Amino acid sequence: MTVLATLSITGITVGAVYGLIALGFVLLYKSTGVFNVAHGQLVVLGAFICYALAVQAGLSFLLAIPLTLLLSFFLGFVIERLFMRPMIGQPLLGIIMMTIGLVSLLRGIILAGWPTVQDIYPAYLPEQPLLIGRVIVPQINIWAFVIASVLLIAFAIFFRFTKIGMAMRATAENEQVAQTVGVNVEWIFGLSWAISSAVAALAGILLATLLFLSINLEAIGLFSLSAVVVGGLESLPGAVIGGVIIGLVEQFSEGYLGDLVPGIKMVAPYVVLLLILIIRPYGLFGYKRIERI
Repeated sequence: MTVLATLSITGITVGAVYGLIALGFVLLYKSTGVFNVAHGQLVVLGAFICYALAVQAGLSFLLAIPLTLLLSFFLGFVIERLFMRPMIGQPLLGIIMMTIGLVSLLRGIILAGWPTVQDIYPAYLPEQPLLIGRVIVPQINIWAFVIASVLLIAFAIFFRFTKIGMAMRATAENEQVAQTVGVNVEWIFGLSWAISSAVAALAGILLATLLFLSINLEAIGLFSLSAVVVGGLESLPGAVIGGVIIGLVEQFSEGYLGDLVPGIKMVAPYVVLLLILIIRPYGLFGYKRIERI
């Protein structure tokens, strides 16, 4: 029972970080209809910016984290203004190709700024683990779960009850119709990219705290996109639940089959992903759309 409880708690808390990454991705897609292939690079860049401020510049983490979120917020505005705004109204394939170009650009920035950095963050959270029953849980795992849950509730309220949130949903549904009712589509696009970039940075900070700091974190950022597909591209709760599902599958496969099949935890989530897509091609919580010709 202790092993089961340990794997479950670890899977849920690690999955919450995957869900947080997925949350930023879904937020952008839900607001603009853009499938941002470069989201994983924004996650890694946020982690390195925080490292530069807290470790290389010597600032307190209590100051470095909000500064990182602020810088990432404005970075999202810059990306939208320079690269994505000219693509408004262009074919979907062209927009996806632009985000693929952003993958190379952001990766180049990371490699130019921190070419050899592979490090761990200094401890900035209480190091005393919590005891849940007979299971020892690091506090960073608890923080990751709490932050993901709070952001999910905040964004759900934001999209459902605020004018800006409803304007984002309308813009993603149909840009031209949204413009005809007075929505400033260009401003909505910029704000959506800014918020998504800030959420990605926060996820990157948690991921680097939970694991390590390296350019290889982008692989985990891409890995967490499976949580997006499992949960559904347009569902905020689905993003977090999908992340938790992927985290649990990863931990259970490693815990029970890792000795028999080395590396199974890197394969099992994709097997689950394919099975879910066979049953529900639009994800567990995605919207089933019927196109009439």
